[in-house]
Amino acid sequence: MTNDVERGGDSLGARIRALRKSRGVSLRDLGQRIGVSASHVSQVERGMASFSVPILYRVASELEISMDGLFESGDAVPPRREQGGATGENGSRELTPESGLDGIVLRAADRKKITLADGPRWERLTPEPEARSEFLEVYYEPFSGRTAPLEFTRHDGREYGVILEGKLHVQVGFEETVLSPGDSICFDSRVPHRFTNQGGEPVRAIWFVREDHDHFRSEPTPAAPRKSGP
Repeated sequence: MTNDVERGGDSLGARIRALRKSRGVSLRDLGQRIGVSASHVSQVERGMASFSVPILYRVASELEISMDGLFESGDAVPPRREQGGATGENGSRELTPESGLDGIVLRAADRKKITLADGPRWERLTPEPEARSEFLEVYYEPFSGRTAPLEFTRHDGREYGVILEGKLHVQVGFEETVLSPGDSICFDSRVPHRFTNQGGEPVRAIWFVREDHDHFRSEPTPAAPRKSGP
C-alpha cells in the first residue's frame, strides 16, 4: 500500500522528505528517532510504503509539525508548530467582508487525504491547516484476512469522535468497547489507545483532535496495556 492518495497526486512521502531536509535531519536520524529503519523511511518518502498511525505521530513530533500540516502540498514546507497555520484568534481563518467563503468552505471533492499502513484513511475537513487541532473524517476498512495492529498510539492532546457508519472496536487504556452509529467518545490522548474495525463492513467516523501543548510529543507504546491481577 502506498501513501500517495492526496488530491492532485501530492505525496505524503514528498512532504515528509521536504520537512526532514528543511530540519537538517538525515534518513538514519529520523529512523532512529521514530523507531524504524532508514530504508523504511526512504520507502515512505518515495511513495513505496506508508507509516502506521503511531509512527506518523512520532514523525510529526520529531519534525515539529502538526498532523494537520502533513496534509499540505508535497514540496511545500509547512511552518513549525509554534507558528501555527492560520490567522484567527484561536488559530483559525477569520471571516471578513472581503474574503467571502474563500478559505472557510471545503468542497467534498477537494478534501486532502492520507491512507496509513494500518488501514485508516484520513480526510481533512478544513480548507487549510488549523493550529493545534485536526478535524477529520476517518474511514476504517475491515481487517478480514489481515492482522489487526498491535501497537497503541499515545500523544499530547484530547480526542473527540462520533461514529457515522459501521462498528468500531475501541481500546483506551485498560477499557475496551464497540462503538455503533451515533455513539461518541472523548478521552485524553496521552492514554494509550487504538481503534480497529473487526467487523465485515467499513466504518466511517468524524474525529476532532485538540493538541493541548505548544510542542507536540508522541511516545512509543509498543504493546497493549495489560490488566493487573491473578
